[in-house]
Amino acid sequence: MNKKQILIIDTDPGVDDALALTMLKNLNKELGSYEKIIYSSIGGNTSLKNTHQNMLNILDILSLKYDNLLIGSESTLIGKKFVDAEHYHGKNGLTIELQKNSKPQELIEAYEYIQQLYIDENNVEITLLMLGPLTNLAKALISTPQISTLIKSVVVMGGAFYISGNATEYAEFNIYADPEAANIVLRSGLAIKAIGLDVCQDVVINRNKFYDSQYLFTKSKNSSSKFARSLIDSFFKFHPDRSEMSLCDPIAVICLFHDNEFVYNMQEVIVETNESKRGLTIPLNKNGNVAIATDLNSIKVMNLIDKSLT
Repeated sequence: MNKKQILIIDTDPGVDDALALTMLKNLNKELGSYEKIIYSSIGGNTSLKNTHQNMLNILDILSLKYDNLLIGSESTLIGKKFVDAEHYHGKNGLTIELQKNSKPQELIEAYEYIQQLYIDENNVEITLLMLGPLTNLAKALISTPQISTLIKSVVVMGGAFYISGNATEYAEFNIYADPEAANIVLRSGLAIKAIGLDVCQDVVINRNKFYDSQYLFTKSKNSSSKFARSLIDSFFKFHPDRSEMSLCDPIAVICLFHDNEFVYNMQEVIVETNESKRGLTIPLNKNGNVAIATDLNSIKVMNLIDKSLT
């Protein structure tokens, strides 16, 4: 019997999260293989209140289809307030003001929903796209370890495996935000593909090319392209000295659907949780469950992102 395919997208919007969600608007063929699509928020780039509202707003603006909406954790695995990246993404997590979705929502906590899937639906396979801190998945694995038997694969945007971090000298932001959770997830034995800073710097939006309309999506008249342009324009106005915009989360979306465009190093990975190098992702030079992306076809991946925004 074929198992029901479920996709959970865990996100903390965030400018590049918003672009990643915009890409999904135009990936109907790829999303068609999933019988359920679920969106979950998590605190990270800004507070949970803001990320959840941003997620609702973006889904509404793009008219993205989904089966369930989940709310994530507002604090780290050890109960601390998330660090934020509002200096980069803007005061409320975005550099643009969005029309607010005020529809009443039934708030189901993400880890509890995943827990319930194990109880109610054994004949499922879950794929997770993790675009923020890994708290929700870690809580699910702690509360119901057996859930791992239902998880087919995980794409994680996070880590700085062979290069310096962006939150600190040692750590990439999503891992730094909750290293205890990241350590549990990366050491869980799940089949994980990790899109870290090691490859995120190879695919960017160039300011001059953007304003010169050299990308396909800058010439398109459809609503999702217009939304993408407004996000990127607001980002460059918020950061007048930046010549490029990173596309970490969009790259993770491409990995989910076109993983053959990446080169991987299979490793066991642990995460440093002590203060001195907190959030450092350490490959142990042992063959393991984490496929660390070490290279990618940058031209092809950029073209796929461009096409997905068009």
